[in-house]
Amino acid sequence: ECDLPVKESDLPVKESDLHIKESDLSVKESDLSVKESDLSVKESDLSVKEGDLPVKEQCIDVVPEEKLPGGSRDMPRYTPSLQHSPSRGVLQKDRPPSPSLFDRSIEFLKREIDSLKFTLGTRPMLTHSEWFGIFNSDGQMIDTESYRHFLLEYDWPSELLQEGWKYLFHYYDILSNHQERVLKEKEKEKELEHLLVAWSQILELEKVNVEKTRVEKLLYLINKDVPRTDRDHDFYIGKPENSEILRDLLVTFCFANPDIGYVQGMNEVLSLFLVTVENKVAAYWGFSNYILRNRLFFNSTGLMAKLNGIAELTNVHDAELYTKLKQLDCSNMLFCQRWILLGFKRESKTFDMAVKIFTMINSLEATHYIQLHGLGKCELLSLDMFLVVAILIAARSTILSFSDQTDVYQWTGKLKLTDMSAICHARQMYQEWAKRA
Repeated sequence: ECDLPVKESDLPVKESDLHIKESDLSVKESDLSVKESDLSVKESDLSVKEGDLPVKEQCIDVVPEEKLPGGSRDMPRYTPSLQHSPSRGVLQKDRPPSPSLFDRSIEFLKREIDSLKFTLGTRPMLTHSEWFGIFNSDGQMIDTESYRHFLLEYDWPSELLQEGWKYLFHYYDILSNHQERVLKEKEKEKELEHLLVAWSQILELEKVNVEKTRVEKLLYLINKDVPRTDRDHDFYIGKPENSEILRDLLVTFCFANPDIGYVQGMNEVLSLFLVTVENKVAAYWGFSNYILRNRLFFNSTGLMAKLNGIAELTNVHDAELYTKLKQLDCSNMLFCQRWILLGFKRESKTFDMAVKIFTMINSLEATHYIQLHGLGKCELLSLDMFLVVAILIAARSTILSFSDQTDVYQWTGKLKLTDMSAICHARQMYQEWAKRA
């Protein structure tokens, strides 16, 4: 048995065929204004003769709250939630309808289910033939649009995602051929080795100087965070050498970029690269490019500008929710700063989910920020900002029930994204705003 989302007008039966007690209905008889002319099922639509179908008593529970899909086949707007609630507004049957209605209903359901697959997080898996099909015989990517489509719409097997991230985070030039990539790999390996040796030699100096003090301070901060980084992941369990690689690459980046330094949380982001790419050279340069591209948001001024933009977007999309956050003294959005800094990694239920979300929010790159004018102080909007808003909207009923700021931070600490519904909603909002830009 299944719930069939059909309208009353779709039922090919007469009023006399339904034996429904008045007590079973949530509406009065006077509220029902269905005329015989409204029933548009012709005898020719039936796949069997009327005499072959004995009319049997059926019990139908009518829930009239929700607008059911009609002739236009417009689906009700899907509001993503962190936990899917039961659908409303359906006709529940005890016995199967006539064959013709059943066939039409199954056909309708198949169309509706197919259209919901992406929204609910079921996405196709990228195949090797699809991936290699966007390259020519020299190994040059000739279909960049399909590549970006794969990043947004597909799940990737790990061996292909390793390659996909190398392009996404600019370790490879998007239009490079195989030979050019081989040369770049050798070049970047030498450059990384030079940086590793440089700071290691500074530590070996007997005389204390400014550079040695700086490197020692970096090591102290990073050594506290590295042992706690993804320690339950197979990449680190029983493999202390991988934790050492993580530490060395973090120190190398901070040594090479003293104006940025080390910000707590960088360890989590670099770990995403190491685990996904499984190559320390490609992981380091991908991570480095990512941080440098988003450096504005790894300092308090840039981060606050982004949080202010999220607050403005929340107010635009759900003024009641924003008012509640203001009452809770949370309209500064500081409670979600970790979401932005770590790319929603800790808010993802699994590491694989974190990788999917991180891939999507970076597939619409920082260079593809929506340039806006007139939205308060915020002129740049990115997909991760809309994801914050989508999460808040999905949890609005919970947030509206909070009594103080502590409730917000406790909820934030327990939040786990289990599917792609919130980011699908975020993409919808992002695309709507992009049209205004």
